[in-house]
Amino acid sequence: MQKIDIIIFIIVAIFLLLGALFSYSLPIYLETVKNLGEYHFVARYLLFATVGFGLMVGLSYLNPDKWFNVIGWGILITSSILVISMPFLPETIAPVINGARRWIKIGPFKFSPVEFFKIGVIFFLSWSFTRKVKNIKSLKEEIKLILPYVVILGGFWYLILAYQSDLGQVMVMALVFAFMLLIAGGKFKTFTLIISGGIFIFILAVSSSHYRLARFKAWLALMSSNFFPHPIIDASSASYGQVKESLNAIHNGGILGQGIGNGVFKLGFLSDVHTDFVLAGIAEESGIIGISLVVILFMVLVYRIFKIANRSEKKEYQLFAFGVGTLISLQFIFNGLGVTSLIPIKGLTVPFLSYGGSSLLANLIAIGMVLMISKKAKL
Repeated sequence: MQKIDIIIFIIVAIFLLLGALFSYSLPIYLETVKNLGEYHFVARYLLFATVGFGLMVGLSYLNPDKWFNVIGWGILITSSILVISMPFLPETIAPVINGARRWIKIGPFKFSPVEFFKIGVIFFLSWSFTRKVKNIKSLKEEIKLILPYVVILGGFWYLILAYQSDLGQVMVMALVFAFMLLIAGGKFKTFTLIISGGIFIFILAVSSSHYRLARFKAWLALMSSNFFPHPIIDASSASYGQVKESLNAIHNGGILGQGIGNGVFKLGFLSDVHTDFVLAGIAEESGIIGISLVVILFMVLVYRIFKIANRSEKKEYQLFAFGVGTLISLQFIFNGLGVTSLIPIKGLTVPFLSYGGSSLLANLIAIGMVLMISKKAKL
C-alpha cells in the first residue's frame, strides 16, 4: 500500500488551526454575557479537534480492505439507533431546545447523532449501490430499484424533519443520495426526478409550517432588496436580522479585514458568529483575502477527495470518497450562500471551521476513512 494523501492531511490541519483561532476570537461577546470565561469555546474546540484528529490519524493507518466495512457499519447502526430513539428519550437526555430535539446530552457535553448519521448513510449507499446499481436498462426498472432506499431513508428524514426541525440536513442528504446514485451508474432522468421530488418536499415543508413560511418570506424580502431595485415581496425581514448583520460584517471586512480579534459585528450583532455565521466573522476579521484563501483551501480539499474517488479501484471506495467530497462541498456552498442572503439560511455548519463538537468529530472521522482509502488509490 502507498502512503496517505498528505495534501488532505495538511489542509485539514490548517483548518483545525483556523477553527481554533476563530473559536477564540469570535465568541468573545457570548463568553462575556454568559460569564463563561475567555477560553470556554476555544478549549472545547481544541478538545474535540484533538480527539477527532487522533481518530483521523488512527483511521488513516488502517487497512481499508479489513476495516472499512467494519467502521462504516458501526457508524451507520449506532447513529441510526440514536436517530430513531431520540423522540422517545427523556428531556434530561434529549432536551427540547427552540422546539426541537437535535442533541443528546451527556454530562456537560451534548452531541448531534444526525452528523454521524450522514457519514453512515454515505457508507451504506456506497456499499449498496456497488451491488445493486448495474445493468439497468429502463427508467421503470431503476425507479423500482431505488424505491426501497427512498422509503427507508425517507422514514429517517421524516424523523429528522418532524422532531429535529432540521430541513437543511434533510436537503443535503437527499442531494448526496441523488449525486451518488448518478455516479454509481443511475440514469440522469432518475436524478432529475429525485431533485424534482426534493424541491416538491421543500415547498411542502415550507408551506405547511407557519414558522418556515414566515422565514422564507423574510428571506425573499431581504434577498430581493439587496439584489434588485425593488423587493420581490413586501414582508418584514426582521426574522432575518442575523443575515443582515452578516452582510454588514462581510462589507466591514473589506479587502484586508479589520484584523484578528478586531471584528465589531461579533459584539452582540451576530450571536451565531462562531457557528452558522463563522464565514461572516472570518470575512470581517481577515477580509476578502482571508475568505478567498479559505475558499481555495476547500476547493483543493474537495478536488483531492474527488481525485481519490476517481483513482480508487474498488467502486465501493470510489462512491464513499465521492459522497464525502459532495457532503463537504454542499455544506460549505449552502452556508456561504446563506450568510450572503442568496439562499435561505439552513443552519448548516462550515466543515472544520464552525464551532460544534459533533460536526467536527464526524467530519474528521469521514476524512480519516477517505485517507484510509487513499492508500489503495493510484495517485
